Amino acid sequence: MAQTSLLQGKRFYCREWVFHKIQHCLQEKTSNLSAPGSAEPLNPVGGAGKGGSWGVLLVGGPGSGKTALCTELLWPSSVHGVHRGLHQHCLGFHFCRAEDSDTLCVSGFVRGLVSQIRRSGLVPEYEEKVREPAVQSALQPGECERNPAETFKR
Repeated sequence: MAQTSLLQGKRFYCREWVFHKIQHCLQEKTSNLSAPGSAEPLNPVGGAGKGGSWGVLLVGGPGSGKTALCTELLWPSSVHGVHRGLHQHCLGFHFCRAEDSDTLCVSGFVRGLVSQIRRSGLVPEYEEKVREPAVQSALQPGECERNPAETFKR
């Protein structure tokens, strides 16, 4: 998986509104989680109930700019992007490339995200969870190949 910008020196522009929207969404969810009397979150990542962390899932059709947007989010090419700091809150990422079968492997996707979340340090209790025997068993290559959805849930 690429660890540097896929934009390869190309300028990224005209999509600042998306970064503002992502930042607003994350800030709004965080403030709602800590507000007195706020409703129980519906979609926490890494925990249930109040205090869970929220994330963003970016979806779109071919050619809509998902790769460019995520690349700029992960490896900002501008001072403004670095100051925005969204890249510091990334648990994990995955880029699919139709010409690279390794990027299309579901079990590789699952194991790759598990590895990145462990290394991120953003979810301290995750390392302990991954050490559980049932999770270790599910993460074994053969088991993960047979049932990637169940492995992802665990």
